[in-house]
Amino acid sequence: MNTSFTPKETYARISDISIDYLKNDLDIKGLIFDLDGTLRINKVVSVDTMNFIKNAKNTGFKISILSNNPHVSNTILRTLNITTSKEFACKPLKKPFLNMAKRMKLNPNRIAVIGNSRLSDIWGANRAGMYSIYIQNFNSYFFKRKIENSLKNIGIKQIKD
Repeated sequence: MNTSFTPKETYARISDISIDYLKNDLDIKGLIFDLDGTLRINKVVSVDTMNFIKNAKNTGFKISILSNNPHVSNTILRTLNITTSKEFACKPLKKPFLNMAKRMKLNPNRIAVIGNSRLSDIWGANRAGMYSIYIQNFNSYFFKRKIENSLKNIGIKQIKD
């Protein structure tokens, strides 16, 4: 079992992931998404992400949300027709991942976890024996702040468009 912070795959957006590859080549049957920064970026679920979930469901995937944010919007759950634990997940502990696998009635090795945190999502998925997919969110507040701080450290105070 891989217990590292290294994901099996990395993408810029959820919509870049191949549903056919997951299903046909990896025999993945379920997808567990992180909420904040993954499904929902700046409090918005993109049309591309909604289409990805719709296509995955139409292909037969079981889909769920596992989040350390206990306040998952009922509107999101109804709109996407997704289940969640509706409680603080305590990621990266492997127990919440394994509990979600039981709820989905799937073997952990048949589930891909899609998230934007190497600590809570990727490490947790790897510890639980699940396939880990990292979303490198270039639009996140934290990513932009990290870039700005790095530029300030080398003497660049502002970037103009």
